[in-house]
Amino acid sequence: KGYLTFATYDYFNHVRGIRARVTGVDAREELVSLCNDIARAAEFDGLEFRQGFIRETEVAEVDILIALHACNTATDEAMFKGIAAGAAIIICAPCCHQELRPQMVAPQVLRGVLRHGIMLEREAELATDGLRALLLEQHGYATKVFEFISTEHTQKNTMIVGVRREQTDDVEALARQVQELKNFYGIKEQHLETLLTKN
Repeated sequence: KGYLTFATYDYFNHVRGIRARVTGVDAREELVSLCNDIARAAEFDGLEFRQGFIRETEVAEVDILIALHACNTATDEAMFKGIAAGAAIIICAPCCHQELRPQMVAPQVLRGVLRHGIMLEREAELATDGLRALLLEQHGYATKVFEFISTEHTQKNTMIVGVRREQTDDVEALARQVQELKNFYGIKEQHLETLLTKN
C-alpha cells in the first residue's frame, strides 16, 4: 500500500534532514492515485507515485533504488534499472521466484532431494537470488544477502543489498561463477543477466 515509500520519504526528509525526492512505482492505478492524494495532503512535496511497471519506467538519476516484493522477474528489472542508472545502493526483497524453476535440472547428487516439489522450489529461490547477488558483484557492487524480517510476517524475507564500489572484484572470475552455477542446475537464461548482456 505504499507504507514503506512514505516511511522512506519521511525518514530522509524529516528524520535525517536530507532533501530527498522519492518516486514510487506500482501497477495498480487506484493505489497510485490514493498514495498521491495522501502525499499531497501530508505536504510531502518531494514524493510522487507513478502508475506502471519498472521495466517501462525511466530511471535516469537515482541514488538508492528499492524494490520490495517485486514479483518474479520484476526484481531483475529493478536491479537492472539501478545498475544502469549507477545507483549508489540497490535494495531488493525478491518475491515469487518463478523464472528458473522450470529450467532447472536436478544435478545427479541432488536428484533424490529435488524430486520433491517444495525442495525444488526452495532450491530455485536460492539459485535465483545467488545469481542476482553474483551479477550485482560482477557489475561493481559489494553485496549482502540476509533475512530482514521474521518468517511469522512473511516467508519472502530475503533481502539483497548492493553498495556501489570504487573497484570491482575480478569480473572474469565472477562471470565464471555465474556460468558454473547456471551449468550446475541446467539454467539456460536468467533475466537480470539477459538484461545486462543486451544493454
